Amino acid sequence: MCAVNPIMYQYQADKLPQIQQDYEEVKGRVDKENKLPSVFDVIPTFRRIEKVPDKIENSDFVPASGLVALAVLNAPEDWRDMKSAYSQIKSGLTDKPFIPSYNYKIAQHPFSFFRGTLLHKFVNPKTSPCPKLAKWLFKNDTTLWNTKLRDYVAKKFNIKESWIKTSIKNITYTDAHPSYIDAKSFITKSTFGELTARAMTRTTKIGTIVLGGLEAAHLVKEISDGENAIKSTAKSAINLFSSIAGIGYGGAIGAKHLGPVGSLVGMGLGAIAGNQVSKLLD
Repeated sequence: MCAVNPIMYQYQADKLPQIQQDYEEVKGRVDKENKLPSVFDVIPTFRRIEKVPDKIENSDFVPASGLVALAVLNAPEDWRDMKSAYSQIKSGLTDKPFIPSYNYKIAQHPFSFFRGTLLHKFVNPKTSPCPKLAKWLFKNDTTLWNTKLRDYVAKKFNIKESWIKTSIKNITYTDAHPSYIDAKSFITKSTFGELTARAMTRTTKIGTIVLGGLEAAHLVKEISDGENAIKSTAKSAINLFSSIAGIGYGGAIGAKHLGPVGSLVGMGLGAIAGNQVSKLLD
């Protein structure tokens, strides 16, 4: 932050602390007003690195590096998602039909932290240079719907599950031994319950842990810089939860009604909503 030039107030030296305080308060309000939600949040790669400049400006280098690494890691899969959305839009403007991977209106396929990314082959035990590690990563590359939280949600909303086939290739897919992902259909009378199940199926367990780790690194820095520990912890928890929930629910709603295009737009809008919620404690 730029400081007030003392020379400008050489005859009001006794007022410098108050002048500086007023200046910082005004500048803070202007900065907040300028940080408007970005329409580019519908682009996955941009959404991942959107906060990087602010973190670098605040010398928050560990989270910044982690977000860049996630963007690079997911670049191939993000590009495929964009191409799929483009194909859907193009089909609506031409006579060429759009054939989805499965019926997204009635089901949701489980997301993966590694599938389609730069680490896709590394996590495949058949192609990985570290088969044992790959097998462990592949086994644990599950979603929040595969955690104990699932039991509570399923009981709370009386959710029953069924499976449908998709044309989405699994990490272990080979031409000799084809393997595809099954999508889950959630049967319940509760619309919110179904969306919650869909959102959890779209949120990976490893991804949540990684984002939690990056937020923890940010929290440590804030506390070491003299910030109030309780307030900083609350802010970090709200930031993490609102971001994950916003993207999860937004993507679930969009995908159910508009497929690939809806998924991207929904995640973008969910990210914007999550960011706005996280700013409530600023």
